[in-house]
Amino acid sequence: MKRLKIFILSLFIACGVNADIVKNSTNTIKDTKTNYLWEDTKEASTTKRTFDDAVNYCKNLELDGHKSWELPGFVELFSIVDTKVYNPTISENFKYVVSENYWSAKTFGHATTKEAFVVNFLSGAFNREKMDKTFYVRCYKKGS
Repeated sequence: MKRLKIFILSLFIACGVNADIVKNSTNTIKDTKTNYLWEDTKEASTTKRTFDDAVNYCKNLELDGHKSWELPGFVELFSIVDTKVYNPTISENFKYVVSENYWSAKTFGHATTKEAFVVNFLSGAFNREKMDKTFYVRCYKKGS
């Protein structure tokens, strides 16, 4: 398990360092390196959801005429972590941020475990949490 965490952490650091985040619209941020479009709405900093609710929220989200949003995977979510700053560890181009846990779509363990990974934007750390807990959500869209 320790090796897995070290490997994943090194992937995340590499992803976060390469991000090129720019304001795209009032409601979205674009990473021009990955071509991902990120939600940047008040909802992303005011509403906590369970894992299942987070998945459904992203699935039904429509922003600036864009549909087909998703809950980001572990690597995708960590790609917007900015390891050069602290509290929050995210680009200053994001307006709506809470220095707490945000859900990723990456689940962990067995069917009975019901855990998923979260990224904490206070420090950029990651952890796994029970899916019935509530955390913040930041949806993303590929190739926009």
